[in-house]
Amino acid sequence: MDAQLIARRYAGGLFELTEEKKVSDEVNRDFNELANLLRQDRALLQFLAAPQLLDSDKHAVVETAFRGKVADYLYSLIQLVVAKHRTNFLVEIAAEYEKLYNESRGIVATRLITAVPLTEAELAAIKTKLNRITGKQIDLETEVDPKIIAGVIAIVGDKIIDRSVRHDLAVLRERLLELKVI
Repeated sequence: MDAQLIARRYAGGLFELTEEKKVSDEVNRDFNELANLLRQDRALLQFLAAPQLLDSDKHAVVETAFRGKVADYLYSLIQLVVAKHRTNFLVEIAAEYEKLYNESRGIVATRLITAVPLTEAELAAIKTKLNRITGKQIDLETEVDPKIIAGVIAIVGDKIIDRSVRHDLAVLRERLLELKVI
């Protein structure tokens, strides 16, 4: 079965339940932290996916590591994923959960690429402008890439706003190449 389909099913079920119980904020926060941890260190996922280990041992490790440390519904999901041998999809499930969470709250993930690091005031100004343009709440992730020379590139959901000097130079180059010299 497709990984994204599996992730969507688990995330959808969890999201529906946590919305009903009004604990989505807590679950989203804990799930993001867990996903970041799992991306950095895959040892736990490898342990939980190891076929030579008993499920009871895996459940015991999950209980020791997560019970009382993450939201109860997230803990239950982790136990369910272990029982169903779907632990390899935990990071994808977290991503799908976050997507559902953000959509429900009008939050759009935005990657902002700049040539140099920006100050907090500059980031706040850009975030405010993007909020106004999109009509949505912006969840900003920044990246520095000197190759863009100057300016910014904002990837807002599935839209790209490219106000970089590199882009402007590329456009200028294309226009100059189209000119006919007489």
